Amino acid sequence: MKTKSSNKLLISGVIFTLLLYIAILFLSPKPIDWRLSFSKNDQIPFGNSILFEELKTLFPQEEIKTCHSPLYNYLEDFSVENTGFIYINQSFEPDQLDVNKLVDLVNSGNNVFIAAKEFGESIMDTLGFKLDQNFNISIVNLDSSTVNLVNPILKSPWGYTYKKAYNKVYFEAYDTLRTTVLGLGNQAKTNFIKIKKGQGHFYINLNPMAFTNYNLLIENNYEYAFKSLSYLPEGPVIWDEHYKGKALLSSSALRYILSQKALRYAWYIFLFGTIIYLIFGAKRRQRIIPIFTAPVNTTLSFIETIGRLYYKKRNHLDIAQKKYKYFLEFLRSRYYVNTSMINSELFEEIAEKCDVPQRTVKQLFDIATNLNNASGISEEDLEQFNKKIEFFYEKCKKNQQ
Repeated sequence: MKTKSSNKLLISGVIFTLLLYIAILFLSPKPIDWRLSFSKNDQIPFGNSILFEELKTLFPQEEIKTCHSPLYNYLEDFSVENTGFIYINQSFEPDQLDVNKLVDLVNSGNNVFIAAKEFGESIMDTLGFKLDQNFNISIVNLDSSTVNLVNPILKSPWGYTYKKAYNKVYFEAYDTLRTTVLGLGNQAKTNFIKIKKGQGHFYINLNPMAFTNYNLLIENNYEYAFKSLSYLPEGPVIWDEHYKGKALLSSSALRYILSQKALRYAWYIFLFGTIIYLIFGAKRRQRIIPIFTAPVNTTLSFIETIGRLYYKKRNHLDIAQKKYKYFLEFLRSRYYVNTSMINSELFEEIAEKCDVPQRTVKQLFDIATNLNNASGISEEDLEQFNKKIEFFYEKCKKNQQ
């Protein structure tokens, strides 16, 4: 009784603890997601949902589309003309095929706006610029960055300061014949340029964090984002969702489960349930399985016993008569022969169906007829009679093969 009551108390305690933990998970505030998403679908601090919604204000008369595939594939399905492309990512590293497509688009009069901290070698070599990092920065400014525009009309008297957006990357070199400086960062380092290509332009900005939800809501910092994008001429706008910080996100199934609130709670409940099962299920004992012996084939033993019995009695005539009966049954069941009348016609029918000489058939039946009139036979006679029947069986077996 004490053991049962203690088990119930333990179970109640575990269940109460589990329910308390689940309640805490539901009631506790959701932690802030600081992932560098840059996606229009994310309302997290470093998403771009606010900027994407406000593009309608910046380009009120223009169509705004979203690209979810590589540029090369997108252009196979859609044609563009006088269009502005917007790429805002932590890093922008398209392959050479997409870089060539971008250059072709800009040469034909389209414009591309790119805001990123890291660039692939292919696009830097193609556009002719290099990046460097500034390590001469005071500890006070490690969490913030001040940027401004060069154009006197767009420039702010005090600049735009961004928290959680410190960026030490700047343009180290660029083609001065085709490049115009549009913005400066900390220590007057160039961080925003315009590169002319054919009939269009590339706009390269090294402060992608300035376009995120968190920083757009700080004082008047939204002006910097809108002023930077205002360099794009009027025309349709295509927003990129293909290059959004994929390397920063794990593709494991467990990470996805833990990132979703409902799935995360279900996962925790599953783990607790498994632990409870292991604790209490381990105490159970399986009922003893009885041992069942395999059935024994006693047919051979039975035949041996009957054989020894007949051998001891020495009743050779009885054995011969039984073998004769089995022989007739064999003819009836196998060859459908009517053995009720023993005559020459029967011999002929058996010889034809069994492909056995008629003389052999007649000899076998003559011996069998003598058995019915005899009072007894010797062991040698039984052996001769058995050889003739076995010979008949062998002939029938060979004819069937």
